Amino acid sequence: MELCEVFARCGLDVALISAANAVFSLVLRRAAKKLKPNARTVLGYLFGTVVYAVYASAAAGDAAYAFENFAAVAQKGLTAGTLSLLICAAFDRFTGGGSGAESDVAATELLLESVPEENRRACAEEILRLAGTLSGEELDGAVKTAIAEHGGECDGVTEFLAARTALRLVAAKCTQ
Repeated sequence: MELCEVFARCGLDVALISAANAVFSLVLRRAAKKLKPNARTVLGYLFGTVVYAVYASAAAGDAAYAFENFAAVAQKGLTAGTLSLLICAAFDRFTGGGSGAESDVAATELLLESVPEENRRACAEEILRLAGTLSGEELDGAVKTAIAEHGGECDGVTEFLAARTALRLVAAKCTQ
């Protein structure tokens, strides 16, 4: 029995490819911060599938193997992609990196439709920073100023929602 057959029988081929794909996904997240989370997810699945297809073709000794057995190769490739995303999520959960701050900024960005898209992230980060030091009417005024400085128009509702959302996100982070 060849080593590739042993790996395939025990599921180690998918596990090892998933580990490599998780490293790729973590490096991609750090290197390409401008990519949206959905794009990083799709790239993780795509990379896992392509790597598994190359591995399966090499293990079979036939370059056309991945195309001839497309369904099985795609299934194991998507399994590798899913497992790698779970590894990344576990890594983020246990190291405290990535997901919490990113989701706070993303949640605040949703409220800033009047701010030009290229400035939303910076504006959301500033609002979250302000929410850590200010509260009440002081925060409302600072949020209004931050939105205006980043090229947006602010009505009372947007100002209030952005300020209160940022306060809740900061408070939730402090209790964790």
